[in-house]
Amino acid sequence: MNNDRRAILSLVAMGRITPREAERLLAMWPDGEDALARLALSLAFAWLLLSHLGDWIARVAHTLAAAAPLAHHALASVTHWFGGLS
Repeated sequence: MNNDRRAILSLVAMGRITPREAERLLAMWPDGEDALARLALSLAFAWLLLSHLGDWIARVAHTLAAAAPLAHHALASVTHWFGGLS
């Protein structure tokens, strides 16, 4: 039995919470194996995302580099039409 469950049961023994409240707390409390499985799944998902993150960043950088001349031309046109930015 882990420390958290013992603490809940000791609260019942001291009369600070009712057995019904303790039962609800214990039912909602994650099991150690369940938490470990969720952690493993989260780490696997993060690893999959990180393996594709470099490709995504390279694509965004390429897109921004291709769009830079267009953005410069658009800004030059706007400043020419309106006499510059104030």
